[in-house]
Amino acid sequence: MAVLTGGLAEPVRSEHKINIVIKTVLASQGDKFADPRLSDLIRELESVFKYSSYRLLSRNSMNLRMKETGTALLPEDRVLKITLLKIKGDRASLRLEISKKNRQIFQTVIQLLNKGAITVGGPKYKGGYLLFNISNSF
Repeated sequence: MAVLTGGLAEPVRSEHKINIVIKTVLASQGDKFADPRLSDLIRELESVFKYSSYRLLSRNSMNLRMKETGTALLPEDRVLKITLLKIKGDRASLRLEISKKNRQIFQTVIQLLNKGAITVGGPKYKGGYLLFNISNSF
């Protein structure tokens, strides 16, 4: 007879999909501008970053299963790859990789709460910097 301690094991969610949305934003100094398509993010961006202008360049969406990788094309021939590593409880672990000309220039692993988001600062671009806002739901 087996005895379980510490509660029940969590169900395996390998059949579940996770929805990921990537908003690529150009943040710069100069004229004050807040892209209305970023109305849900502007306060957060302004509280963390000290730019005067935020413009949405693109919005990509993907649905991933466990261990599956999705890609989003970024400015200047960059590619963002996102891999769903695991879901445990209300958190998803994601690997982010940015490459340019098939050469990896950035890699990290993040954990996001279900219906959470993170903004990652990126490279220089057209007089400002690229920001990548990544949100998920599962």
